[in-house]
Amino acid sequence: MYFRSLKYRFNLLVILALVTGIFAQSSASRAQDASAKESPMLSELVKAGKLPALDKRLPKDPAVIPPLVEQGKYGGSLRVGFTGSDPAWGGLWHITGWENLVSWKADFSGIQPNIAKSWEASADATTYTFHLREGMKWSDGQAFNADDILFYVNDVLFNTDLSPKGPIADWLPADGAADFKASKTDDNTVVLKFSKPNGMLLYQLAQYLGRHLTFFPKHYLSKFHAKYNDKIADEVAAAKVDTWVTLFNQKAAGPTNDTQGYFANPDKPSLNPWIVTQPLGTGTTILMERNPYYWKVDAAGNQLPYIDKIVGTSYQKAEARTFAMLNGDLDYIKDAGGSDRAVFYDAVKQGKPLKIGTVISDAGTTNTLHFNLAIADPIKNKVFNDKNFRIGLSYALNRQEIIDIVFSGQGTPSQAAPLKDSPLYNEQLATQYLEYSVAKANEYLDKVLPKKGDNGMRLGPDGKPFSVVFSVSNDLSYGSNWVQVATLVVGYWKKVGLDITLNSIPNKQFATDRKANKLEATIYTGEGGAGLTGILDPRYYVPGELFGLYGVAWFYWRVKDTTSEQVEPPQNIKDIRAAYDAIRIQPTTDGQIAEMKKLMQVAADNLWVIGISRPGLGYQPTSTRLVNQPDKWTGGFIEGGEKITFPEQWYLKQ
Repeated sequence: MYFRSLKYRFNLLVILALVTGIFAQSSASRAQDASAKESPMLSELVKAGKLPALDKRLPKDPAVIPPLVEQGKYGGSLRVGFTGSDPAWGGLWHITGWENLVSWKADFSGIQPNIAKSWEASADATTYTFHLREGMKWSDGQAFNADDILFYVNDVLFNTDLSPKGPIADWLPADGAADFKASKTDDNTVVLKFSKPNGMLLYQLAQYLGRHLTFFPKHYLSKFHAKYNDKIADEVAAAKVDTWVTLFNQKAAGPTNDTQGYFANPDKPSLNPWIVTQPLGTGTTILMERNPYYWKVDAAGNQLPYIDKIVGTSYQKAEARTFAMLNGDLDYIKDAGGSDRAVFYDAVKQGKPLKIGTVISDAGTTNTLHFNLAIADPIKNKVFNDKNFRIGLSYALNRQEIIDIVFSGQGTPSQAAPLKDSPLYNEQLATQYLEYSVAKANEYLDKVLPKKGDNGMRLGPDGKPFSVVFSVSNDLSYGSNWVQVATLVVGYWKKVGLDITLNSIPNKQFATDRKANKLEATIYTGEGGAGLTGILDPRYYVPGELFGLYGVAWFYWRVKDTTSEQVEPPQNIKDIRAAYDAIRIQPTTDGQIAEMKKLMQVAADNLWVIGISRPGLGYQPTSTRLVNQPDKWTGGFIEGGEKITFPEQWYLKQ
């Protein structure tokens, strides 16, 4: 595959030229005809005069999504279980969430059309022209066109009230952002003009990062925007909020709260396959129904999605969710957790109505361990920033024991690093300081904290007891084993004299502490392993990223986040950020790889985070009645989790 081997690396501009013709042709050849079919749920509404006929709802050239296994059948409710009060990151965001201008191919081998049916890029990668699908509609039946994208860019991104820190977006390079322009040549053609080359744009737009360009329906949100509503004060008063900005963000579900917010506002139209009909609120169930104006069809012209409804159920404990899945009460759970692997495989052997798919992780490591290099406490700041401290604690980890206990023996010890078949692989970064050696751990820790108290715990440079709080989110679906891993880690580190306390807290509190720069040490995920994902999501290789928790306050400084504690990074970190920003404007993939490999060596020399192990093959339990999720697929944040399996083509056996 393109992202997994040097053999198939192409110049990005060549790819852009190819997809302009090839993908546009395949899309156009699937123009909707009279034989197209729809869900009986919708045909009944058409018969009752409550919904226009299908040919009035689909665009002129709908996107074609061939079933990944077989042609599906209409009907049924998909039952999804998640833990806690966040249906978005609990799984529904990845199943029912964003639709971007482009998307990944199902095999993660490149980019394909989505909302944009085709595109062209200038030779210097500064100008991109996207051709939208004529006749596309929002879920309320109103037209979607170039004006919606321009509304986001001009009236949200560049509005000084809604974006007081200037235009900031995941897909928009900070360098030159103020000079970015968006325009239209007609209702279905949008031109994005960057002040500098942006060779990574399509990769970014295929991800979660690109969601906002097609997330803001102008016809709905204009009512809550001061530029378009001269009676906005009345709307603000009726909503009982302080300003129109607060009201707009509530109604828009973004850009400040676009995940949870989206699932809380059923009134906001969307382009997604299912729309919210009952928010979670204070209950335990969220309900969604098919979007009657969804703009994708299968190879036979049948309107997608196949599944009519989504029922999301909140569970307070992961164990309760697991029991519900085993009991046949659920069809899908995201991030089942390594500790339950044997339970689910045993259930399949026992004849339970379950099946298990294989998820190929794109991660470089199962978990990363972070010490806050931007912490305010001067003693801890000095200790944490001494690489010998991190080296010593890396040697103190019994990684094989963690693999055996937590990950069912799956995987091998590794630091956080690109995978071996990635063009970004760095052997030093991947393999250094992995040996389990208490002697070596003490040798390096003695260089930083040589003195110990009567209790055997190390003293700080000031001669006082040195202690660390290890904070762990305990209610995230994708972090279901973090407390278990952290408990083992704390035990290993205490053995080498580090007085460390496990602080297991809800993610809401964790996020608050993160924004306040109160986290001292923590555990997180391990993205950036497969192919070019280390460039696209460099959080563990380049300091100053949001979830690079070893320096998140540097991120808040970089993006001028006034709601969070900001710390100006030292010059060496600024230099690394500048080098990464230069990679983003490289017009060719080869150029991007060459420069990113230099930063991988910088990461190897600094050991920003401590890794645990290479991920083994993941597993995905589903009910046997769920069809068209492939038996094997590449999963991760870059791929959008389940998005890369195109949930709109899943179907349920009735």
